[in-house]
Amino acid sequence: MNVEEALYFFRKNKNLKQKDVLTHTDTSVYSKIETGKKILRFSELTDILERFSIPLEEFSEYLEDSLEQKKYRKLFKQCGHNPTDNASKLELLDYYSQLTFSKEMHLREMANFVGIKTLFSNFWKEISPLSKAELNQIYELLMEKEYFFQYDYAVLSNTIFLFNDNQIKSLAKKALPVKDIEVRNVETTEFIKNMINNLITTLLRKKEYEECLYYLKLATTKERNHTFDYKLVIQYLKNLTSYLMTGDDSYKEHIFDYIHLLNRLGEQQFAKSIELEVSSIISENKDIPIFIQADL
Repeated sequence: MNVEEALYFFRKNKNLKQKDVLTHTDTSVYSKIETGKKILRFSELTDILERFSIPLEEFSEYLEDSLEQKKYRKLFKQCGHNPTDNASKLELLDYYSQLTFSKEMHLREMANFVGIKTLFSNFWKEISPLSKAELNQIYELLMEKEYFFQYDYAVLSNTIFLFNDNQIKSLAKKALPVKDIEVRNVETTEFIKNMINNLITTLLRKKEYEECLYYLKLATTKERNHTFDYKLVIQYLKNLTSYLMTGDDSYKEHIFDYIHLLNRLGEQQFAKSIELEVSSIISENKDIPIFIQADL
């Protein structure tokens, strides 16, 4: 839906007439907004959504761009869980073929492009890994930013482990501590959480334990504003770092308690990713498992 269609959809489902929406102004004002004959001001939108008792975030989920991205996320997730499903693979490859990488591309499309390349280059010959030139352009783009939004974190979460040591440190300083963590939505927090996981596990492989502790401290700034699952991931990373630094098995037990909890909560896929990740890091296996957000 476009904005006008979404307004009509909510009004009809709330059983409201046009004259009942913006009661402080002439009825024709809302009519013109809903029919696209008047430019909608943000103050008017917030007034309308207040009348509908609909949060802005929920309203935005019905807009065309959001619905298209939902369709992509579903397809990406299907392929991630079953890369050999040929029908889903062909559909995702068709979408991928329509993307042309550049610094000027829409950040949503860049996040999708990066996610496809990072994950599926490991499974499909049709997808090549991110090139050095592409990585350099991504690095330049992110370093130009003063504030990271959802798709910035999406891109960074799926590339942080591909940069060199100096680039990783520069990007980490940009990304942490997270600005305005208390107002970030669930999707953005997921990418932030994923980025921190990939940052810390990359540094753990390099045995840069003090760096890990430093970034984990930054990641827990304004801790009272963090979601419960965010806190769980940070605690898991602290336990993993402490185990590698000390060899104390009590930290290892806490790690596997976390994995067992994920399994009990029905997060088997996520639990398996963590288990593979821990096993790989502890054994110093050079084959790095891809820990990637499957719900871009």
